[in-house]
Parts: sequence; C-alpha cells; structure tokens
Amino acid sequence: MKFEIQTEEDYSIMTLKSERLDSKVAPELKSQFIVLANTRDTGHLILDLGAVAFADSSGLGALLLAQRLYRDLDRNLVLCNVPDRIRKLLEISQLNNVFTIASNTSEGISIASETAG
Repeated sequence: MKFEIQTEEDYSIMTLKSERLDSKVAPELKSQFIVLANTRDTGHLILDLGAVAFADSSGLGALLLAQRLYRDLDRNLVLCNVPDRIRKLLEISQLNNVFTIASNTSEGISIASETAG
C-alpha cells in the first residue's frame, strides 16, 4: 500500500495513495496504524482518504481498528477529504456516527486539536 506520513508536534497526517481500501491493503494498513498509535510522539491522526475510490469491509475494519486504538489512547482520529462514494458507504453502514469526519486536512487538524482530551 502506498501512503505518506507527515508527523508534526501534536498530530500526524497519513495520506493514502491507493485507490482501493480492501482486503489486499487492509493488513498492511492495520500494521501501520498499530505502529503509529504505539509511537508516543505521533499524537492525533488525521487520515486523508482523498485518493480512495473503493472500500470494502476489510478496509472499513482497518479504519475501525485505528479508531479503537486512538480512542483507547485518548487521542483523536479524524478522517478527511472523504470522497462522496466512501462517505455514502460510511453512512449506509452507520459508521459516520463512529468516525469524526472533516471536509479537508486543515479542518481535520483543527478538530483533532480542539477535541484533544
């Protein structure tokens, strides 16, 4: 899976570069979420899904793992730049109530910072 990570003082931005968030990429993504969550200096995670055109249950499972990891560590996970197709999938599966969703990266950073607990 192709992704890019930018780490700042209080947060990290992970930008997914793959068009697919499915069973082929979910294991690697889960591993990366675990590494990031267990690294103290990465802070909150802003996950940029702008390049993702397709997601299946495995991909959603990876996102849920990240949500649980960050919640359990009192950190925030914010999804941003979520394409309409993926946003509809989150709504249909009622996961839009589980995730914090921002319209863009800047808003995601603001939300993560404001709700830091």
